[in-house]
Amino acid sequence: MTLPTIWQTLTVITIPLPMNKTITLNRLKGKVKIKTLFQKGSIHRTKNLLISVLEANKKDNRLYVGVSVPKRNFKRAVDRNRIKRQLRIALKTVEKTIPFDGSCMLIFNGRKSPTTHELINELKMFLKP
Repeated sequence: MTLPTIWQTLTVITIPLPMNKTITLNRLKGKVKIKTLFQKGSIHRTKNLLISVLEANKKDNRLYVGVSVPKRNFKRAVDRNRIKRQLRIALKTVEKTIPFDGSCMLIFNGRKSPTTHELINELKMFLKP
C-alpha cells in the first residue's frame, strides 16, 4: 500500500526541551499561607508591581507563587485575567534566575494594561543581584 504524496513529504522535527530546572513553580494556595506571607515576608515595589517574598527555611527547591490584579484598577474580569496570564508567562520565562525558594505574591498595581515584554523586563530588574 502506498501513502499519498503529502504524507511522504512531511517530516517530524523534535525539539529538545531543557530539563535542568532548579526551581519548580507551584500555585500559592490557602488563606493561612497568604496571611503569613504578608505578615512575615518582605515587600518590594517596582514601577507596576508589588512583590511580597517569604523565603523558606529548608531547601526543597519549590517556589509557591500567587498572582493578583486589583479590581479597583481593572473593572472587567477579562482584563484582570489577561494580566494574570501575562504575569505567569513572565514568571515562567525568568524562573531560572529566581534566587530564592519559598512563597511569593505578585500584585499588579499599574493603571494601564501592560505588555508581556514590559512585565518580563520588570521582573528581570527586580531579580537582578
